[in-house]
Amino acid sequence: MAAGTLYTYPENWRAFKALIAAQYSGAQVRVLSAPPHFHFGQTNRTPEFLRKFPAGKVPAFEGDDGFCVFESNAIAHYVSNEDLRGSTPEAAAQVVQWVSFADSDIVPPASTWVFPTLGIMHHNKQVCFGTWQRWGQLLYWRERCQ
Repeated sequence: MAAGTLYTYPENWRAFKALIAAQYSGAQVRVLSAPPHFHFGQTNRTPEFLRKFPAGKVPAFEGDDGFCVFESNAIAHYVSNEDLRGSTPEAAAQVVQWVSFADSDIVPPASTWVFPTLGIMHHNKQVCFGTWQRWGQLLYWRERCQ
């Protein structure tokens, strides 16, 4: 079972993937997301951090055994157990399929709706309308995959 430290910033929704996987799998994950232990934009640019994680991206995970991995899906996979990863090659492929589908087809439209309310980007009525149309297609495809 994986154990280690997750470096991120507070409320990073991408880090939640790893934390949820760890919780369901029983992995022991410490979170460093606030000063003095981690200061986003500073700690992740230090030579020590960059030696472990050359891209300087977070979330990043360092196992108690020294294994280092970044990118939320890779971290979630690493800290998860067989029940979450899939116990057969087919089940594992379906897990990867839906994780990839979420990242490529659900996150972008959801961001179009949520980010303006958070003040991260400006609201664009035309883009939001197109996103609603795309969302309908995605739900239709999802139902057909059952």
